Amino acid sequence: AGDAARRGCAEWCKAEKAPNHCRFCKCAGCAFCSGVATTVGGDGASAGKRKAQGAFRHSALPWPHRRSSRATSASCSARVGTVPFVMWMPGRTGSTWVQEALNSHPEVTMLGEVFNNGTSHDGFTQAMCRFYGAPAGRRVRRARGFKQKFFQCNADLKEKLCEYERQPWAQRALESCLRPASTPPPPGMAPDAGWNVTTRSFSVFTAVGARVICSLRRSSLDRALSKAVQVSFFKKCGVSNAVTAAERACLERMKAEGVRVSVEYVLDVMRQAEMAAAYNAAICEAQARVSPVFYLWYEDLLAQPDRVFEELQRFIGVEPRPLRSTAQRIVSKGAASWISNLDEVRAAATALRGGKAALEDGRCKKS
Repeated sequence: AGDAARRGCAEWCKAEKAPNHCRFCKCAGCAFCSGVATTVGGDGASAGKRKAQGAFRHSALPWPHRRSSRATSASCSARVGTVPFVMWMPGRTGSTWVQEALNSHPEVTMLGEVFNNGTSHDGFTQAMCRFYGAPAGRRVRRARGFKQKFFQCNADLKEKLCEYERQPWAQRALESCLRPASTPPPPGMAPDAGWNVTTRSFSVFTAVGARVICSLRRSSLDRALSKAVQVSFFKKCGVSNAVTAAERACLERMKAEGVRVSVEYVLDVMRQAEMAAAYNAAICEAQARVSPVFYLWYEDLLAQPDRVFEELQRFIGVEPRPLRSTAQRIVSKGAASWISNLDEVRAAATALRGGKAALEDGRCKKS
């Protein structure tokens, strides 16, 4: 009943996990859930082999996976001589590009989204602690970190965003994000819901002194358009990012055939992105008052990649060097030639921005 029964498309819902995520009411309203059965295929490369994306279980993590009798975040510490870091990011902010690039540095190991979800408090934090505490070597290098959807803020995200919209005090944003979720997820949903993962993770980041990279994007329209094209790309190619040669070739085939995106989906993602943007930035500002934070704006990375990557390497404590990445943007210049209704999308986005309450989500109750 209530919110638990409402169909929606939460921030943590991912197209590449559609067979699982679409089972839940909070993802059932996503465009990519239409017609999804227990498996999703494509004519491109399988998402299952995308280790670089972080789509593998804790048992496959690149360090010894031994159970500790008692290892909590309070006893967690970074290996001496190493630099722990973490990237807090929402979707479609260039994180795969950054991950691929940093992993080309001989002193950096950056995992994908292996710590977005957790089922056991001890098991989840122990796995993080083992990663940060592993000896530097071939499997885990001196500077080590991973991507995380930290801005999921445990759960109750909708309520937290609405609270922040009414009372936008930056110094309270992080406190709000870390507040444990008030209602547990339905049975069977915990592994993919990120149930209080943000609070558990933050305790580890604090214990090891992790440097925080805040990956952000200024344009809500560009982010929404990227997510809409991602839906089509996943249906066509079975993946969400074009990294391998096969994936890039599949992306080009999709562009050649043309794409028509859902205008309503783009507008819905824009609303969410507008609400979340200031909140996410405020979370990072609050964290910056107590620890080092690097603001990685997607637009800056596009405009001056060499400069941004040099600054980022210095931030995580490694000697800057040219980095390599095979990740390809799925929406780039010239998109009007293959997104058939791009003009319609832009016009709708302009209209949405027009009024005083244009980007407010109607589900935010005024008080």
